[in-house]
Amino acid sequence: KRSCTAFMDGNPLIADKDSTLQELSQKIVAADRHHLMNGFVITDRGRYLGMGTGHDLMREITEMQITAARYANPLTLLPGNVPIDEHIDRLLGSAVHFTACYVDLDHFKPFNDVYGYRKGDDVIQAVGKILSEHCDPNRDFIGHIGGDDFILLFQSEDWENRCKACLDRFAADLPMFYTEADRERGGYISEDRRGERIFHPLITVSAGVVKVQPGQYGSHHQIAAAAADAKKQAKKLPGNSLFIERRAAGLCPADDD
Repeated sequence: KRSCTAFMDGNPLIADKDSTLQELSQKIVAADRHHLMNGFVITDRGRYLGMGTGHDLMREITEMQITAARYANPLTLLPGNVPIDEHIDRLLGSAVHFTACYVDLDHFKPFNDVYGYRKGDDVIQAVGKILSEHCDPNRDFIGHIGGDDFILLFQSEDWENRCKACLDRFAADLPMFYTEADRERGGYISEDRRGERIFHPLITVSAGVVKVQPGQYGSHHQIAAAAADAKKQAKKLPGNSLFIERRAAGLCPADDD
């Protein structure tokens, strides 16, 4: 015959249904320990929707980690194609604004042939590290499509500054993988299959960007195609380049930024 207020938590942990698992886990870690045992209230725009427990959260995070490890790229340990597609579909299903950035290395194959695959692996790992350092781990996603191709899915508002900062780092760091003589020449000479000597410039990075509005695209396939088109436009620009697709979905890519 006592009031329920004697038993209830007067200051419960509340999470909106659109909160990411990372956001929720950080909120629980920052809160009092009893929330992990007692659970949390789930709301939809402030209205009660249901309850969740610490056990539920840990199970979901563990499953995500297992999936990420299963499909991770073995060289960079970044998420591979399956997690990339799933993340894009989650963003599309949430009807949120985000930015897809396709990153590709220019002149990488001849570098791999001349300097060796181990040196090539070092370059790819360095690129993955630089991209990861310029992403917000709570809002952005970086995936390794394979080879020298990466994709970034930004929800950070300052995504353009992050992209430009990456290009600046690439311009400073990637030449360090060459010999001093090749750096001074701005490239190196190698023979092709016919024995002809060809000059190859230093590796640069091209980044193609597509800004995604809610309802603009229907699937990860369409996002991948649009980002690939933007990357092709970036590769037409000299040096480390950033191309931002500014036309609506379904139109031909523009020829300039």
